[in-house]
Amino acid sequence: MLSHRAFRRLLKTYNVLTRRFSGTRVSTVGLLTHVGRRSGRNYQTSVGVTGYGDGFLLPLTYGPGTDWYRNINVAGSGTLTWKGRNFALEKPEIVSGPQPLRAWPIRSRIMLQLAGIDVFVWLHRRSQ
Repeated sequence: MLSHRAFRRLLKTYNVLTRRFSGTRVSTVGLLTHVGRRSGRNYQTSVGVTGYGDGFLLPLTYGPGTDWYRNINVAGSGTLTWKGRNFALEKPEIVSGPQPLRAWPIRSRIMLQLAGIDVFVWLHRRSQ
């Protein structure tokens, strides 16, 4: 298994490289738009994403202390651009265990397990 420090370094490099294509039709990575809890500014963060139930799962790669999660949690909502489409999301829930992990494609599941990531945010599609 990768050390936490090595995995964080790898992800930071990966984030810089994927940012340009996040949310597009050709990317498997989504682009999460969220509002800063103190600044009120809009931020965009590249995130892993897969469909789950009535919404999407996003891995809490750095844990629940990450800014994007704290912003989404305080606001209760955000927007995800994935596969070229925009989705209004709400009601963030932290989920873990085998069921959310099984929602990921096998390659992603292996990477998540190697990195020791088993906690996710489940964001529900906003009801109209």
